[in-house]
Amino acid sequence: MAKQNSVQKMKLIDLAPFERVSNYSLSGIHDISILIKTLEREAHLIQLLASIQKYGFQGPILIADDSKVPYGKSVKAKFPYLNIQYLELPYDTGTAEGRNEMLKLVDTPYFLLCDDDFVFDRRSRIPLMKKYLIDYHLDVLGGVFIQYKRRGRTREFFNNVNALLMKFDWFLPSYQKYDYYANFYIDSRVIYFKKKPFIEPVTACDLTHNFFLARTDKVLDFGGWNPILKGGEHQNFFIRAKLAGLKIGTTRTCGVIHDQWTPNSELYKSLRNRGDFYKKIALQEFNIIEVRGYKEALGEDFFSK
Repeated sequence: MAKQNSVQKMKLIDLAPFERVSNYSLSGIHDISILIKTLEREAHLIQLLASIQKYGFQGPILIADDSKVPYGKSVKAKFPYLNIQYLELPYDTGTAEGRNEMLKLVDTPYFLLCDDDFVFDRRSRIPLMKKYLIDYHLDVLGGVFIQYKRRGRTREFFNNVNALLMKFDWFLPSYQKYDYYANFYIDSRVIYFKKKPFIEPVTACDLTHNFFLARTDKVLDFGGWNPILKGGEHQNFFIRAKLAGLKIGTTRTCGVIHDQWTPNSELYKSLRNRGDFYKKIALQEFNIIEVRGYKEALGEDFFSK
């Protein structure tokens, strides 16, 4: 995903040194399924599920695991009261196909897409995301990443303190957000990305975060994710969605903590390193050979190398 390109004080938080988060509930939600693709990150997944359980979510949770040794049995044992359907897929099936397999099983009108390194807190505001999705006549609505983009020892200190506080239902207020949205168009085998001004509380766009709420039928209608992709599936998904006529939006009012303190395994890192190869394949689906404006719009180069 793109590097941080916007640093602003969050309007959603109290400026206290620490903040309790248990005054937020998801217990009344029954028409949204949560989809989580996981790979070699059991500790991350456990942390995410603990945060979901903390707010009383009772709806379906679908997890697709294509780790070398899936960890479904141990994870489900830790969360007997969550409504988890755990799919153990062949090793390295891929993010895109894993999401498609979960999507086939969704029987709620909406689904919330999550990466396994997210953490919910009261700023996630899933009921408000649903309200915005309906009120603004959208098919997909993304939020922001709430994170701690400090460097060196300062970042390490804040990450470690926050990881500890989360165990006791507290969190450090974050004054930074990872803002990721843009418009794009395709012309003569070139895709052009362009940033647009944000309009509160929801801005129409063509591409937004991996943390998004979507109408299940609309995504099923265009086939979801390109199943061969193990990288580049995010941009590919939103190109597919735009070409299918879906209405996309983003909001800064709802967000999710992006875990930057739990270490990734070496195996996971090695699998992530092939992203550029799959990004090229992701573009080939649309006969695109060049990307322009991506860094200016989203804060990083499209290809990492």
